[in-house]
Amino acid sequence: MNEIIKNLLYFLISSGLIVWLIKAIFSQYFSKDLEKFKSNLEKEAFSYRVRYEKMHAERAEVIKELYKKISKTHRSFSSFMAIFQKAGDTPEKEKGEIAAQNANDFTDYYEENKIFVDRKLSEKIDKLSAAFRDAWLKFEISRGSRKEEDTYIKFWESAWKTITEETPKIKEEIEDDFRKIIGIE
Repeated sequence: MNEIIKNLLYFLISSGLIVWLIKAIFSQYFSKDLEKFKSNLEKEAFSYRVRYEKMHAERAEVIKELYKKISKTHRSFSSFMAIFQKAGDTPEKEKGEIAAQNANDFTDYYEENKIFVDRKLSEKIDKLSAAFRDAWLKFEISRGSRKEEDTYIKFWESAWKTITEETPKIKEEIEDDFRKIIGIE
């Protein structure tokens, strides 16, 4: 009987030792896998963060340049279409060339970088671009009809109203959206 108890005790101790040993081996194995998994996860998170930061920085740069081009276009249109011109100011023809160049620069840059703005903002920028074109066409009609005073004044006033009333409102909406994107508001 004593021998049975010894064997039983020996069996329990050895089987407990085996179980503990197996647990220790598995624990060590899974611990290594867990650490490897954590390391890979941290690398992936870092990679995504770097890509996001780079994309956000690039988007902010596009927004900055796009806003500059919008502002230059608006200023040059305002100067070109102003009802009252300053004495000694740049000649009308040259102002028209500058305005056309600024509008083309804005449109080209926007079309090349449109992917950086969401659809809703893109619609606002398209609306602004259309308002610039509309003002340009009205102003050109007025210039072409200088002999017909009523038509001349009507179209010039309409172009001026578009530039001084309509485009600033659209521009302000775009500014608000730009501020949100770059984290100012």
